[in-house]
Amino acid sequence: MEQKDNFEMVINFRRAHDSKRPKKFKTAVNSIRDTVKRHFGAEKVILDPFLVAYISTDSREKVVRRVRIVVNKIGEKTFLVKLAVKPE
Repeated sequence: MEQKDNFEMVINFRRAHDSKRPKKFKTAVNSIRDTVKRHFGAEKVILDPFLVAYISTDSREKVVRRVRIVVNKIGEKTFLVKLAVKPE
């Protein structure tokens, strides 16, 4: 399969939203990491701080339902995940 350097995808946080309150944020962040590792075969996934702040805007106990991300390839098996911004 041919790999792209820039790839956009939507991740649904259903499992994170249904989990217990103290673990919602951690489950959401791990969901992003696991999805990128599964789809791209990455060994290291770097999350943008703006994306992490967007996941839990109110507090660490409240998580958004879904997020649109852009995955950029940095190194051989290293990927950077950023929040996708809709063009207006």
